[in-house]
Amino acid sequence: MHLGLKAGMTKKPGIFYGWYIVFASWLMLFLTSAVAVSIFFKPVLEEFGWDRATLSSVQTVALVVFAFISPFLGRIIDRFGPRLMLFINIGTQTFSSVINGMATGLWHLYLGRLLYEIKSSHSTQVLINRWFVRKRGRALGIVSTGMPLGTLLLSPLSQYLVLIWGWRSTLFFWAVVTFIILVPLTLLIRNSPEEKGCYPDGEVIRAGFHPEEGGVKAKFSLATGSNLSEVLRSGAFWLVAGSQFICGIGCGFMMTHIVIFTTDFGYSSMLGATLLSVQGGANLIGLLTTGYISDRKARNRVLAATHLIRSASFLSSVAFILLGGAPPFLLFLAMALFGFGWFTTSPLTSALAADLFGYSRMGTILGLILSSHMIGMAIGALGGGVVFDIMHSYFWFFLLQGALEILAALFAFLIRHPAYFHLPSRADHQLS
Repeated sequence: MHLGLKAGMTKKPGIFYGWYIVFASWLMLFLTSAVAVSIFFKPVLEEFGWDRATLSSVQTVALVVFAFISPFLGRIIDRFGPRLMLFINIGTQTFSSVINGMATGLWHLYLGRLLYEIKSSHSTQVLINRWFVRKRGRALGIVSTGMPLGTLLLSPLSQYLVLIWGWRSTLFFWAVVTFIILVPLTLLIRNSPEEKGCYPDGEVIRAGFHPEEGGVKAKFSLATGSNLSEVLRSGAFWLVAGSQFICGIGCGFMMTHIVIFTTDFGYSSMLGATLLSVQGGANLIGLLTTGYISDRKARNRVLAATHLIRSASFLSSVAFILLGGAPPFLLFLAMALFGFGWFTTSPLTSALAADLFGYSRMGTILGLILSSHMIGMAIGALGGGVVFDIMHSYFWFFLLQGALEILAALFAFLIRHPAYFHLPSRADHQLS
């Protein structure tokens, strides 16, 4: 188990450097959303003349391969630090756009999509967990808003650029923007607060305090925590991974099929796009709200509540189908509820993993958990189509996923959350 901050520390004056880490991490996720696959799907399809199944396979294969390599990327983070991996992420995002923009065959798109999946979310989660303890939940929540905000703001911009420049030039444009902005930003990132002379949340040794005299070792060590074999023998790890696997199934299904599901009931594609905006807006609320609450309540229970909200989303869709696709209010309600819990589980799970297992193998552990989510996404994207082809309806998939989300909530609730380590307040220092 990882160590909390010891007595004999106080807050470092000025703005804590960790908030710069939050800003830089947020911007990386924000820019990633500019080249989302849905924006370029139709123009690529029209230029090459492939069928939808062929082009959709690019996403599925990329997710499965990334699920396999994610733990190995996590090992690199553990060994060399998240800063090095962030530079690698800049390279993968830049070359992804370049390769896709120069594509002349399907294999270019497979390679480009795989490189796109090697984005900064893994590295930034490790980084934020190192820099924050007391405010870990809200810091991760703020960073995670980069993805939905990028979807809301940059997707329309990319769509406009595709119309005036074409999809290839748009991809080249984002490759240049990503490289120019993120390289100098990442140069200023530090792997841990100790590199800036402080501890998580900006704590520093108070003047005149000598740990050897007080008998307390006032040092925050990144080497603390469970080793990998201990983690894999832990029931808590499999409960976390299981909940993320179920989460991935729901995300893969919704992100792939929700727009076409809307048109099945006679509604326009524009309404489907509006639903995605509802999803993104609700996700901002979910990320900020649950991040704040999770710093005050047991994180596993906040995660369980999030899965119950996601379950209500899928069951609302079931009601929408049973009522013959009316009223559309139920569809908006479903997307708002799903949006609240869409990307919300990711920072909660990351913070929970840090609480449970510490820092020494955090990159590898998060990589394994991320793999379970990616495999779930691949199953959800493919499974939704298979169910529809067999049953001519998404009804049974929505119903099954609603039940699975309840199971994920149970998994989260059963995790034995560690007691929060005492982090001394200013009042503690005044009394000491």
